[in-house]
Amino acid sequence: MKNRFEILLERLAREKGDTVFLYDARNHGSMTYRKLLEEVRRVSRILRDAGVKKGDRVLLMMDNSPDFAVDYFAVTFCQAAAVPVNTNLKWRELLYIMEDTRAAGILVQGDYRERCMECRKELNRQETENGTGSRSEIQEIPEGGSFFQPGIFYQPLFCDGAADLPEHTAMLLYTSGTTGHPKGVILSFDNLLAKTQDIIKAHRLSAADRVLCVLPWFHINGLVITLLTPLVSEQTIVIGGKFSVSRFWNYVEEYGITWFSGVPTMYSHMLARGIPDYGKHSNLRFARSASSALPGAVLREFEETCHVPVIESYGITEGCAQITSNPLPPAAHKVNSVGLPYGNEIRIVNSRGETLPPGETGEVWIRGENVTCGYYHRPEETKKSFTEGWFHSGDVGYLDDEGYLFLNGRIKELINRA
Repeated sequence: MKNRFEILLERLAREKGDTVFLYDARNHGSMTYRKLLEEVRRVSRILRDAGVKKGDRVLLMMDNSPDFAVDYFAVTFCQAAAVPVNTNLKWRELLYIMEDTRAAGILVQGDYRERCMECRKELNRQETENGTGSRSEIQEIPEGGSFFQPGIFYQPLFCDGAADLPEHTAMLLYTSGTTGHPKGVILSFDNLLAKTQDIIKAHRLSAADRVLCVLPWFHINGLVITLLTPLVSEQTIVIGGKFSVSRFWNYVEEYGITWFSGVPTMYSHMLARGIPDYGKHSNLRFARSASSALPGAVLREFEETCHVPVIESYGITEGCAQITSNPLPPAAHKVNSVGLPYGNEIRIVNSRGETLPPGETGEVWIRGENVTCGYYHRPEETKKSFTEGWFHSGDVGYLDDEGYLFLNGRIKELINRA
């Protein structure tokens, strides 16, 4: 039976076949919706031939690229779970995720092949000690395995991974949290697609929009906000590579960008370097900021200089990115607030799990279709994280009289201060 990503990509290819879905600004390449589906089907066949099957986990370690988009969906077409991993991981950190997932294999960009080889050496050493022999060397996917670039490699890893994920799991995404090893957050097709609808509503997105991707797709913010949501809302994606102030404004002008999602340091860098004339009169409809608090002075200066609203938001991996967002004008945008909930519910509770009135500080609990069912093979941590369907975020804040959320720390910080 086809999963929801397959159904979505097939519909888009049928209805918008020759429309460009993705531009790679670094080499002026492009990919239509039809070509996206063709490449996803091709790579999924290659992965199946390599032994990937339903219920497997496949890691992806690569930068934002057409290859990433194709390979991510290709894994899900195999009825396997995609596991994007941070390209900044040290090899021992990568090894932990390999072993924790018992992944069938990893798709890795050539730039990160050496770290993967270090993991392979350690696995070979363990296998030799256990008397089980070693596995094959890393090899390039047959036929290239990529659309624009050569050099995407597939390494088989474990052939004995248990099919122990819930039905309809689309992805595992590892989050470090505050203590211990990273945890694999289980995210289903329903979780992800429910959240894309919430984001579309919050930002009034449409097929007329063009988004510039500057945040990495191995992170929940970049992946859901600037890959999956634009796909669902039938808009155009522009990949700009790693963030550069000069390239950023060139791409905004060249491709008629209408919005982007960034982090506070990007805004500070842009202001420090100076906004070019085009940036003061661009096609940008809004800019988005997440991941940490954006200083009010930076927000106001960017808005006044670029004549575009900066929308602050709050998200977590367990909720498929965005939980709350400030609304677009003319609705009130409150500085230092992360806005209103869209799609999911939030409540503020005390240590006894009792709901607190507006203005009182407590832990943020979240409930909705976008919220994970739990952590991969960590039943105790999953149990501790939920109360009657409400997820304990660990974040501390309060709601004002109009339902806007203000954050001021983590629950462990609150306990320590008390």
